[in-house]
Amino acid sequence: MRFAPWAAGALLLAAACAPKPETPEQATARMAAESDSAKTAIEAANARFIAHMQAGHADSAAMNYAEDALLLWPNEPMVRGRAAIQAKFAELLAAGSSLMQATTLRVDANGPMAVEVGTNVIDLTPGPNTPRGMAAMFPDTGKYVTYWKKTNGSWQIIADIGNTSRPMAPPPSGRH
Repeated sequence: MRFAPWAAGALLLAAACAPKPETPEQATARMAAESDSAKTAIEAANARFIAHMQAGHADSAAMNYAEDALLLWPNEPMVRGRAAIQAKFAELLAAGSSLMQATTLRVDANGPMAVEVGTNVIDLTPGPNTPRGMAAMFPDTGKYVTYWKKTNGSWQIIADIGNTSRPMAPPPSGRH
């Protein structure tokens, strides 16, 4: 098979026009800028989430989550999908009214993916449907890691894991 001279020229031209790889310094600067931008958007999304939860709007609060999102809370099975997450939020709202605060400590972003690490404080005013023993769990402080993905220009939660900062309860007496 013969290789035409014009093909060699086209290959050289294509190689010369190809983007140069990013240097480590350029990658660090890009990711720092992406992280700052994502942090601003994520903090705003968290504020909307809290406002929706405090207003009793489980459906609007669940819109922070992707259709196939995962909710991983302590001492409970994994919740899969926005519809199930909305139902979990509705269940919590039926237990009573809550005050929530979230503080984003850091966001690390790279392109359309970001990981948020933060702390939260939740207090519950029990209502008539509060499950037995639930009120004793509040107020509570905790920490969380949230995996966000930017889709169609907006950030949505893909996976949300949180846990309490309370010490573990001592084992029942009489156990060896």
